[in-house]
Amino acid sequence: MSRRIFVSFLGIGGKDGYTPAIYKSWRKDGCDSKKETRFVQKAIVELYPKTDLDKIVIFVTKESREKNEKALLEDLKELGVEPEKIEMEEISADVSNLSLTWKWFESLQSKFNNGDSLVLDVTHGFRMVPVVFSAAVAYLKRVKNVHLESVLYGAFEISGHPIVELKDFYTISDWTEGVGRLVDTADASFLRKTAEKESNGSFAGLNNKELLDSIEDLTSAFRNVELQNIESKARNSLDLIEKFKKQSGGDLERQVLQMIVDKFQPLVSEPPLDGSYSLDYLKLQLRLIKMFAEYNLYMQAFTAMNEWLGSLGVFLMKRGNKYRFTSRERETSARRYAAVFLNMLQHPDDFKAKSEDDVNLKASLDEAYKTLFEKYTTLAEIKELLDQSKKIRNGFNHGWTGVHRKGAPKDLKEKFNNAMTILEKIVEKIGDDNG
Repeated sequence: MSRRIFVSFLGIGGKDGYTPAIYKSWRKDGCDSKKETRFVQKAIVELYPKTDLDKIVIFVTKESREKNEKALLEDLKELGVEPEKIEMEEISADVSNLSLTWKWFESLQSKFNNGDSLVLDVTHGFRMVPVVFSAAVAYLKRVKNVHLESVLYGAFEISGHPIVELKDFYTISDWTEGVGRLVDTADASFLRKTAEKESNGSFAGLNNKELLDSIEDLTSAFRNVELQNIESKARNSLDLIEKFKKQSGGDLERQVLQMIVDKFQPLVSEPPLDGSYSLDYLKLQLRLIKMFAEYNLYMQAFTAMNEWLGSLGVFLMKRGNKYRFTSRERETSARRYAAVFLNMLQHPDDFKAKSEDDVNLKASLDEAYKTLFEKYTTLAEIKELLDQSKKIRNGFNHGWTGVHRKGAPKDLKEKFNNAMTILEKIVEKIGDDNG
């Protein structure tokens, strides 16, 4: 069973110890501590209340223990806290010995089991304690799946003595990691997990099901090489993100959303694609293929290259006017032509027709095939590209991608760049023709 554990630090205070104060709650529920106390720990335990805290861990030094431990324990006893719930953990105040400082880290993480919740009071975190314990909190969240519920600071020096919630500053790393994974690996799962766990605070606006669903829909289409769907899904997602940017109440949230826009904007065509196998469609697909390589998704990149060559045949045959990937019926027809055209490129001397229908489709594509090699590229270039693509895709399929394995494809990046040069040259020459 998971527990809620309150962790705090007990300092020395001034010459006469800590000055009594009535602390105001960090929650906006109008409930403040009922009477003065010298210890912010007592106010926090009272406001939780104590029955919601399964364990209280107070880190002390030898000096703070001698000066304040007895009084603090008496105050907690006054609230009705059972003594067995309280654990005083002594740590060294010698910050010159790094091995002793590491023991702070080890001591904190040893108090938690997987899935516990942490309520952290940093009011009297002295010297290097805030730095070390911030790192420890990050460790607990990742390794032990500890939920950081609150990070509290008793602002005695401010009028009214408010207890301030600082958790947002500890969860910024989660939000940046979530967005970082999204833009670096096209994985939206950590962003969704963070949004669902951290439903309040500066980034609360990101916890929107419609927004998260659209982002996941986009990344799913990307990773699954849904070439015909990616532009519309990217447009829908980015339009929604722009809408949320305008509604957002904070600069940080807008910056996070802009990072997503900047990364996936290349997948949106301007003007929007009309669903035809057009030159704009071919250009967009090349941008998508480049993005696969940026994510080191080379198998997807070379798979998309093969698909692109098939689409090129449809474009050259009818200039893309008749066949549309937005129409199920026309898309099916177009994909049959694309498959046959790719077959023609793969087998220039021994075309392998699977049916009589393929023979007829080939006849319709002969002019496109002739145009490709007369005006835009050479048979040798396409043959080299397809041979490399086959080897690399087979390598991924059979786990031969490690350079240490015999027969493994090597220099993936170089081979990809060489292939992209061929495809980009084709598009450039077609563009010159359309002038």
